[in-house]
Amino acid sequence: MRVMISGGGTGGHIYPALALIQRLKERGLLDDVLYVGTQRGLESRIV
Repeated sequence: MRVMISGGGTGGHIYPALALIQRLKERGLLDDVLYVGTQRGLESRIV
C-alpha cells in the first residue's frame, strides 16, 4: 500500500501520523510513504 500523510505545525499532529506509519510497517502493509508538511513546522525537523 502507498500512503500520503499530511499534517504538521505541532507535535500533536506529527506523532499520531508517525505511529500510524510504524504500525502499518509492522503489519507488512506499507510499501511507500509520502509525508506532506511545511518547511517551517516541527515536521521539517522530526519527519
